[in-house]
Amino acid sequence: MSGATSSGGRLQAFYLTNLVFLFVLQLYTGRSALIGLPVEGGLFLLAAAAGYAALYVGLLAGVCRLFSLMLGRRIEQVLAALLLSLLTILLLVDSQIYGMYGFHLNGFVWNLVTTPGGIESMGGSKSTSLVVVAICLLVVALQGGLLLLTRSRSVPGLGYAVLLLMLCMVGERAVYGFSHLKGYRPVLMAAQSVPFYQPTTFRRLAEHWGIEMARSTELQAEVKGRLHYPLNPVQEGADAGRPNVMILVAESLRWDMLTPEIMPHLWAFAEQHGTRFTNHLSGGNGTRMGIFSLFYGLPGNYWFSILDERKSPVLMDQLQAENYRFGLFTSANFSYPEFDRTVFVNVPEESMVSDDKDEGWKRDRRNVARLLDWMDANPADQPFMGFMFFESAHARYYFPEESVIREDYLPDLNYATMDLEEDMEGIFNRYINASHHLDQQLGRVLNVLEESGTLDNTVVVITGDHGEEFMENGRWGHNSEFHHEQIHVPLVVAVPGREPAVVTRPTSHLDVMPTLLPLLGVINPATDYSIGTSLFAARRDQPYRLVASWDALAYVGSGYKVAMPLKAGGLSEMTISTVDDQPPDDDAVVLGRLSNALASVLKDISRFYRKS
Repeated sequence: MSGATSSGGRLQAFYLTNLVFLFVLQLYTGRSALIGLPVEGGLFLLAAAAGYAALYVGLLAGVCRLFSLMLGRRIEQVLAALLLSLLTILLLVDSQIYGMYGFHLNGFVWNLVTTPGGIESMGGSKSTSLVVVAICLLVVALQGGLLLLTRSRSVPGLGYAVLLLMLCMVGERAVYGFSHLKGYRPVLMAAQSVPFYQPTTFRRLAEHWGIEMARSTELQAEVKGRLHYPLNPVQEGADAGRPNVMILVAESLRWDMLTPEIMPHLWAFAEQHGTRFTNHLSGGNGTRMGIFSLFYGLPGNYWFSILDERKSPVLMDQLQAENYRFGLFTSANFSYPEFDRTVFVNVPEESMVSDDKDEGWKRDRRNVARLLDWMDANPADQPFMGFMFFESAHARYYFPEESVIREDYLPDLNYATMDLEEDMEGIFNRYINASHHLDQQLGRVLNVLEESGTLDNTVVVITGDHGEEFMENGRWGHNSEFHHEQIHVPLVVAVPGREPAVVTRPTSHLDVMPTLLPLLGVINPATDYSIGTSLFAARRDQPYRLVASWDALAYVGSGYKVAMPLKAGGLSEMTISTVDDQPPDDDAVVLGRLSNALASVLKDISRFYRKS
């Protein structure tokens, strides 16, 4: 035999047998999706499972082969059995997690089960741990036995099998990319059931070719996915109200901008008409998760399923059912982040206006004029839902001369030449001036609502999508950490008939929908469509708040903050701090104290998935 045949060739049958087993295991994990999918979705799942099984085994075989070249053939056999045992155990655990909670093994679950007391807080026991250990030992023993049985066997026609697997890997990449482009749910739903699936999208290529992404998937409504939102059909009370709804959201607006000096119009409005929430967190440290949590009342881990299924929030469904007139304006773009395929997926395109040219303050001025014209044209007998997303406070914090209240600002924010240490005070003053201009534009809208009498029958919500950090904890901007400055935002809510007030207890974007929907006559308990509670509840039932980024979720309790990765790639990347972003005395002690709370978080982030 040649070197290749006597080394890697001796393990051909072993690797191939493992590949087949991993293929079957992935199909078992996605069995519920496979049953409910049409033929094309099922074929995609078969191809993806085969491709990923080949990828896993191929990578491990390459690692083992590399070590054999350095340390000898025998080490390849031992290492192959051990690594494939670990991979098998990992996928078995993932299959169990997916069956119970509807999502795959991620950093949050990993951290919870490896924390002392974590398994018990999830409802496990010492006997559970013993069973897990026994299964792990059994897998290792089976891999050892399989190695002894197959290590000297060759596989005829192996080249054809490799070619077929390569076609599966390339084919499923292309099919997913086009399905994502066109919103084809059978394929998107099948991909969700594949462990550690990494999507391929053709968004930029489609934009270059002028191809539009699909916004709605009503034609595939018969496809049953894992998402179960809301948990029960929405019901209205006999005396359901039909107030107007106005939601005004500002990019990068943090809580300490709402002062009588910086934002006098909003401050006066809150004093006269609204409730000001002083301890309010966004549901995200970036626009995507901030807006998502505001409209859905769900933590950010649900974003991916909502996007794949093009599922609109209960609020928008309810307003459309009641024949509300929509006027949606953004000084950015509704297509990125993908709010035209999530929050506003079923809203007619003619009701959505994007303006992303020039500096943010100029766009805001133009859009406020459009919003006011739209309000003026609204039929007297038809309720409306208005929404505007303001860009004034977004970096690079542009503003007109008449909005300057901090004279000592950095005149030109040039990313290439600025010095973060020397220039930060001047940059922050730019932000203050930009926030002051934002307030002037909010004032235009609020004045019209008051002077026209429309406010008497309009629920108004004004907030930020997330905060903004200016090196208070070593960062600038947002989307990077869960620092207080990046997630603490102002919130003012005005409800007809409710007296002005100031609320200092902890609240969150996740609480806004449980507040709005009852005002529209929805009588379902908030647990049917959100994990939040009403902003006006006498007490807060939820002892913690959740804030998400693209790939992580932060638990924010009364004393500590725990940031946990949601993706499988960050199984050990977890940060723990006090709520004011200071390091704790002992991470392990803190995690031990929080194990029950983190187990409750696990239920929250899986509540709206169907169980197998």
